Amino acid sequence: QNKPPEMLFPCDPPIVADLHIHSTASDGEYSPSDIASMLSRNGIRFAALADHDSIGGFREFEKAFNAATLTGVELSVEHSKTGLHLLAYGFDPGHGGLNAILEHFQQVRYERIQKMCGRLAELGMPIRLEDVQKHDSCGSTLGRPHIARALMSAGYVRSFNAAFLKYIGDGKPAYIPKPRLPFEEARQIIRDAGGISILAHPGLYLGEIPFETLMKLPVDGFEVYHPNHSKTFTRVLKDHCIKNHIPYSGGSDFHDLRKNKYNVIGKWGLSADEWERFKTYLNAHCAYKVRDDR
Repeated sequence: QNKPPEMLFPCDPPIVADLHIHSTASDGEYSPSDIASMLSRNGIRFAALADHDSIGGFREFEKAFNAATLTGVELSVEHSKTGLHLLAYGFDPGHGGLNAILEHFQQVRYERIQKMCGRLAELGMPIRLEDVQKHDSCGSTLGRPHIARALMSAGYVRSFNAAFLKYIGDGKPAYIPKPRLPFEEARQIIRDAGGISILAHPGLYLGEIPFETLMKLPVDGFEVYHPNHSKTFTRVLKDHCIKNHIPYSGGSDFHDLRKNKYNVIGKWGLSADEWERFKTYLNAHCAYKVRDDR
């Protein structure tokens, strides 16, 4: 386990809420407790883990972060044959239907990793499923980062990024597409669990979906602040949300410090005024109420 980095980034206005963070409960490098420490050191007072198809880190994070937490998860969905990510916030973490879907996706992801291990074996790099699971400290969501770490441990690649570039990245020899929920099914599950749906990093889809079409998707809101959004796109999307009274969120999409030095805690998220606006919407529409009195 790596020591959590300091990562202090002054912002104007200061960022107080980071609502898009990945932990070891999915494909992040740091535990929920480590992330809580990193957030506190960077002055973040409100936060949500948004692990891929998993809420396995929530209780640890809620206990460790001495500030306001929010339930969150990032679901892999498909809309009109296009892969999208849907952020869910404010849902009841004990909702049976949501947990059943997430447990199903853990099994499907498990089977995907098994198939990728088979392809790696065919390429002369036998990696057992047990080798991959050693790098999943939470026992939650297996993903490609766990394979990358297993490949490094076995000496097949020299770096984490090399594993993706050579073997397991999109379209590479050992790649297997990720399973996705139908968009409408995911949206209904989120609603049934008392949450709201936010389209994650919409700027990343502009090559496949026109802006006007994205804005018409039946979601509750949009992620405005994200490291992969340009300043122009951020401004246009924020103006659209404010004009149409649509909630908007933001966050670092932090996983680790290897893949992207820009996806860092303390640099992306909501200001105090923006957080108050988002929190007011959450507490009016969601099952999980945000408390600021910790």
